[in-house]
Amino acid sequence: MIRSAVMRGVNSFVYAIGISTVIQLIVMVYVGRPEMIPVLPEFAAHFSNAFMALLVQNVLIGVISASFGIGSVIMELEHLSLVTQSILYFILTTAVWYPVGCLCFGLNKYPGTMVVMGISYTVSYIWSWMIQYRICKRNVEEINRKLQQIRKEEAEKTYGG
Repeated sequence: MIRSAVMRGVNSFVYAIGISTVIQLIVMVYVGRPEMIPVLPEFAAHFSNAFMALLVQNVLIGVISASFGIGSVIMELEHLSLVTQSILYFILTTAVWYPVGCLCFGLNKYPGTMVVMGISYTVSYIWSWMIQYRICKRNVEEINRKLQQIRKEEAEKTYGG
């Protein structure tokens, strides 16, 4: 399980950095200013140059994504209920997402943004959870139908019909 968590974390980290870099390049091209570095000035002020701020921002975005990947193993802990798994996963990912969001994107500095992002994050999580729950429920119902059909067929063979 630890190996799986590490692999998921590494993969998520790498994907997030790649995706965020591509998005940042698209923004720079779209704006028409290739010299523009897409970081908040307040965040960039903590570094000696804007490129270093961008590099750290990308690493922190990777850390957020890695927490999602690592945390996904929580959903495989069979001794925990689905609700407990989901709450633990939400707490873990929020514990990483929130401080990085405050540092990189100024969530704590702009209350409106913090509220919108917090609501968006929570609603997205709840929506995803509901979809997963429905998929699992449907799969269990299908398995139960097949088991009933198999039992019925076995009973017909055994008792002749």
